[in-house]
Amino acid sequence: MEIRDYIKRGFEVYYAKYSEISEDGFCRWMRPDVLAEMKTVDTDEEWSIWKLVPSNVSEEQIRAMEAEYGLNFPEWYKAFISTYHHYFDVIPEQAVDEPLDNVRSMYNPLLCRLGYLPFTWDSEYGKIWCIDVRGEAGEGIEAVYEIEHEILFDLDEERTDRAELAKSLKFLYPDFKAYFDDTFLEG
Repeated sequence: MEIRDYIKRGFEVYYAKYSEISEDGFCRWMRPDVLAEMKTVDTDEEWSIWKLVPSNVSEEQIRAMEAEYGLNFPEWYKAFISTYHHYFDVIPEQAVDEPLDNVRSMYNPLLCRLGYLPFTWDSEYGKIWCIDVRGEAGEGIEAVYEIEHEILFDLDEERTDRAELAKSLKFLYPDFKAYFDDTFLEG
């Protein structure tokens, strides 16, 4: 199966898993200010249930982000940010009108300079999750790690090296697919 089809299926499975509407009329996928093209039903209500919408993120936009970050993004991540527009709460939202703005908000100059692509956060505990795009940390290329965001404030953005940063990284997954499977297909 092609990566993009796999990501698409995972997003759809995850969306369907939590799409039940309660007796009170609530759903996990309800939120305020849903763009009209992302609403399941076009109403004037403040809160609406959103739906997955095929992405209009282009390869050119992704290449521009890669240049901004100074990194080559893994194929799995490229498919991940360019398959569907969504308002998932476990990853940065990607609305139709500004699909990469929240993805860009994950940028961290120190992590990127040292070859780690930040892609989401654990909002409950303040940890940033990143992909090792160089594979030099011992777990292999595209391994997923987490780091306390507070630690990044204490590290010198220009002088810290990978070995020093690695002391603060916690290994989570051997690759992005394993993260994706655990979060969207099994979680």
